[in-house]
Amino acid sequence: MIALWLFVGGAVGTLNALTLWWGVGCIRPESPHRAVAWALGGALLRWTVVAGVLIVALQQGIVPGLLVFAGLWLARWGTTCWLGLRPSLSGVSDGGTTQT
Repeated sequence: MIALWLFVGGAVGTLNALTLWWGVGCIRPESPHRAVAWALGGALLRWTVVAGVLIVALQQGIVPGLLVFAGLWLARWGTTCWLGLRPSLSGVSDGGTTQT
């Protein structure tokens, strides 16, 4: 049961980070109102899912709640580091500068 709660937290944490990454990629500077809608709508959806999972886990006890929280935290940081270390996925370039 311990692995299940940690896995659920990790899955939701990874989904949370990936949807944030995808949502940021959808924002365009030409339409600031749409950007605000993407940011607020995405945040509300992510917070609702995280809160729902935490509530279900905490109804089972403090240990499942802490395991879900740990899974969320670890997956969020892991996904952030993974996307940050892979510039080809994040769409970030070095600006065309080269060192000689």
